[in-house]
Amino acid sequence: MLRVSPDGKEVWVQTGNANTNVVLDADDLKVLATEPCGKGPVTNAWTPDRTYSIVTNSGDTFAQLFDAKTHKEVKRLNVGQGGANIGFTRDGKTAFIAVTGANAVAVVDLTKLEVVEQVRAGTQPQGLIVR
Repeated sequence: MLRVSPDGKEVWVQTGNANTNVVLDADDLKVLATEPCGKGPVTNAWTPDRTYSIVTNSGDTFAQLFDAKTHKEVKRLNVGQGGANIGFTRDGKTAFIAVTGANAVAVVDLTKLEVVEQVRAGTQPQGLIVR
């Protein structure tokens, strides 16, 4: 999976076989950073304030919180097996992570940088929309 940063200057690529997050310069595709991820990184999403980017891992029980400027891992969030897509509240205080293997959605308090709740969901949730 890959995503372009909100400012359009970087492309973040999750490499499933190498288990890394690669950050590329959007203009010339030069590698700016390569950081280790869990097993089977799936996707990423930036917090509304653009401070962090969360990377989910399909083959692991944690998502990773990366500093959006330094590209370094800040914290691991224990979300359950099989993290998938990510959504945020408009105020940027809460993230929701679909957790396929846990049949749940992990609720992350972004002021505390921790999982505060697991909401049961249907079988193998992958996507979600936050309004």
